[in-house]
Amino acid sequence: MEAKKAALLMEASECNFIGSTLQEKLAQLDATKPRPYTTLHAAHEVYNEAGITGFWKGIIPTLIMVCNPSIQFMIYESSLKYQRAKRETNKQGLNNVTALEIFLLGALAKLGATVSTYPLLVVKSRLQAKQEIGGNILFRYSGTLDAIMKMIRFEGLSSFYKGMSTKIVQSVLAASVLFMVKEEIVKACVVLAGKCQKLNIVK
Repeated sequence: MEAKKAALLMEASECNFIGSTLQEKLAQLDATKPRPYTTLHAAHEVYNEAGITGFWKGIIPTLIMVCNPSIQFMIYESSLKYQRAKRETNKQGLNNVTALEIFLLGALAKLGATVSTYPLLVVKSRLQAKQEIGGNILFRYSGTLDAIMKMIRFEGLSSFYKGMSTKIVQSVLAASVLFMVKEEIVKACVVLAGKCQKLNIVK
């Protein structure tokens, strides 16, 4: 819509339109309802921009990012094992970790996984963003390696962590609650199984 207005104003300046005529044309343009942007329109734009390979832009960083949950659970299980071993060494008599400790361990695990894989998320987003043919060549990438090299060269290493604070708040909080609820459910199931076993023995 804005592009059509700009074209109309340029045409008016070249053809010396009368003010009322220009206002009428602008009013008609404003009254025109834009066509809905559908999936087919998006697919058509992707194909026109990069061909059939455009539908697989960013697939390499995405495949590498599959390791994010693995890193998260590795850090969590290692931290949980260390915490339980520490309690046994101190002879506190408590093998169960509290809900607050589970919450903090979950936050630590997700934080570590996010920090280690977030640069790949940024690279994937850059590759999948629409790249204008006549736009700045610094923001046009031919592939994953090209994007990484240009980001390091022209924007520095800090560019790989742009917007990470928002991502950390969202993902760390969600993972912490998830681990805490999961451990509480496991504890409840163990207690319930023990009670059922005692009832069966009594019978």
